[in-house]
Amino acid sequence: MVNLIIALNTALIEGILAAFIAVAFAMLFASPSKVLVYIAFGGFITRFCRSFLYTGLHFEIVIACFCACAIMSLLFIYISPKLGVPRPVFTVASIISLIPGMDVYHALISLIQLIDNPIGTTSLIYTMFHHATRCFSIMLAIALGIAIPPLFFYRYRYAK
Repeated sequence: MVNLIIALNTALIEGILAAFIAVAFAMLFASPSKVLVYIAFGGFITRFCRSFLYTGLHFEIVIACFCACAIMSLLFIYISPKLGVPRPVFTVASIISLIPGMDVYHALISLIQLIDNPIGTTSLIYTMFHHATRCFSIMLAIALGIAIPPLFFYRYRYAK
């Protein structure tokens, strides 16, 4: 129970920080100022869900990223038509805090060390492939988490 409360507090702090990141990213691409509050909320929800599922409920990181992106995508399927703004304006800025930068960094550092000094290659190859595969899996989960929910709600959107 104590671990769950700690995970909730950690997820709350990460969510608040992700809200600032999402707004900064949205401002970088000149999003309308009237939607920045919604983008901040989307960034908060996405990172909060991912962190709580990963640390609190012990989901795998890939599944936690998929669930968080799917929840955020469902949220903006409902909100974006009411505001008259395309859904990608919200979703792209909201997922920016989920990008696995440390995994890419570790994979590239392992690759560089492997090229510079091929002695002891087993652990470097393992580290490189582990982090590269994890990065690819997280990016795929993010993409599918954003793309799959609209398939269920926009099926008959243009049918006449």
